[in-house]
Amino acid sequence: MKYLLFSAILGYSCWIGSEVVELAEGGYNSTVYYLTAAFHFFAGFGIWGLHFLQKRSKNILSLTGTVMISLSYLALVYLPIQVLHSGLSNLEFVEIYPFYKIPAFFNLAGLIIFGIAVIKAKLFPVWTGVVIIFGSMIFVAAMTNGFPLIANVNNIILSTTIIYMCILGYQRLKSQHALTV
Repeated sequence: MKYLLFSAILGYSCWIGSEVVELAEGGYNSTVYYLTAAFHFFAGFGIWGLHFLQKRSKNILSLTGTVMISLSYLALVYLPIQVLHSGLSNLEFVEIYPFYKIPAFFNLAGLIIFGIAVIKAKLFPVWTGVVIIFGSMIFVAAMTNGFPLIANVNNIILSTTIIYMCILGYQRLKSQHALTV
């Protein structure tokens, strides 16, 4: 389980890096796209670490949200590279290839469900679930309405929250292991 948590930390760190580069460069470039692709790959597997921590409370919402998030992230791994090579903006690309809206919808719904599961499981602080719910909605609203700065800052906060949850979960795993040794 710890490797899944490490994968999530790596993935969400890539997303933070992507957002910081985008802010520093004033827009998208190849570094942003490749970091975003790495984020989708590592977070697509890593999110399972948080689910397995919550699973102890028989949380079907966690499973549902995790499946939706994982599948959407993994379905979108190559999307940033396709957008990079197309020369189009994200919104222009999705207009031409609207089937990418399907994993985007699954991602939004999955994050909202997962955030509810986090609140319900009470394994992590309630505020982390709230940040996941509102952060996912703010991201979609900001991106679809052309507010990239809001999306960037929001994604850094959302990623930092999930990294915090992974570190907290890892510390709990270490504590449990220390008690059994």
